[in-house]
Parts: sequence; structure tokens; C-alpha cells
Amino acid sequence: MTDVDVESLKRDDDYCVDLEQSVWLMDNHKWALYVWEIFRQQAGGGRFTLAHADYHWDGGDDFHCDAEKERELLAADLQRLRAFIEEDEWIRYDSFIAPAVARGMFDTLHFYCLQGDEWDVAVGEELRKLTGTDQVIHETPESLASMKITSPLIFDLCLDLFNRSDQFQEGDLWADEEVLGFLDTVRPLITTASLVTISLSFDCSGTAADTRHLASLVLPRIQAWRIAA
Repeated sequence: MTDVDVESLKRDDDYCVDLEQSVWLMDNHKWALYVWEIFRQQAGGGRFTLAHADYHWDGGDDFHCDAEKERELLAADLQRLRAFIEEDEWIRYDSFIAPAVARGMFDTLHFYCLQGDEWDVAVGEELRKLTGTDQVIHETPESLASMKITSPLIFDLCLDLFNRSDQFQEGDLWADEEVLGFLDTVRPLITTASLVTISLSFDCSGTAADTRHLASLVLPRIQAWRIAA
């Protein structure tokens, strides 16, 4: 198990580390796409089920209006995909799920998000129809925990889920008991997932100290559960 020095964590758009036990930690959530693609290649291809637990939907599709860039995305090898992510124009912190869908990565998407925007919920129907991807919106953690897993599962968590404030750098964090209760509820997903990706999301998860506090609650439990599974 890779120990994380929580007190040293800070905002870093390039931070993305393998914690072992198929758990990856990043700051900017956009790197989840890169990790997912590494995992898919290591698995020899196939399609997966995504469970996305986050304050935000992160379903933006920045490629939909540019056919040439979309073709480039679909043809991109791992090196080019990394370059897309580093450029931070076409694949960003709130638009990394749709590119994965476009590349045929998922057969089903499951969302538990608190953003609440009725006009921009999860991934758009047009892209999902084009790729044959189902989508389920969950209203409660219990519903998410009981989701039907149709293929190898990727569990994706953003720590800003636990910040109630819409002034994201001003934390209004869930009580520790609520955070741990959520984790306990979805523990079956965490332990059975083929891959777990976790985003710190500094500047969205409250103050820097808030984000580090959340990390100190979440990371040891997920790592311990994965080792024991």
C-alpha cells in the first residue's frame, strides 16, 4: 500500500498517483480518463460500468461541436490522450466522462451527484444513443449501492461531494459521521470495483485544510478495504 502524506497535499493539476490495489488518486478530476484508459488497455479492452459519486455531473462534451477534434479523440492513442488532457482545453475537470463514453468505454453510467442542474444532467442522450450507453441517476447513496453491475466496475469519487457550499473554496463540509456513513453505504462498490479513482479537487472541496481533512478520512478506509477484499 502506498502511504499518502495528507498534510503535504496541495492543488496540483498534474498530480496523479497509483496508490496500488487498483486505487488512483489525483487532484484535477480530468486525469480519471487517462487512468481509465490505462486500465482498459491493461484489461485487453472491453466495456465497463461507471459509478460516479461527485457533487458535479462532470458530463460536459467539449467535442460535440468540432467533428475534426472528435475524430482525433476517437483515434487517439494513450500518448495523444494524455496530451489532450494536459492541454486542458478539450478534456477538463468537468468534461472527462463524455470523451470516455465517445470512445466506447462504458456500457452503463451510474451517477450520484448533488449539483441539481436540470438542464445539464450527466451525459447527453445523443452521445449515449450513438454509443449504446445506458444511464441511471441515483437519488440516494443506498440506491447507488444497490446498482446493477453489468460489467467490470469503475468506482469514481470526488471529495467535493462532501462540501455543501456552492462557494467551493469556502467549505461547508458534511460532518465526519456523514462522510463515513456514505463510505460505509457504498463499501460493497468500493471493494468489488475493478478500479477506484479518487479526485481531491482542491478549490472545490472547501479550503485546502478542508480537502486535506476529507482525504484523511476517505483514503485510509478505501485503501484498507481494498487490501482486505
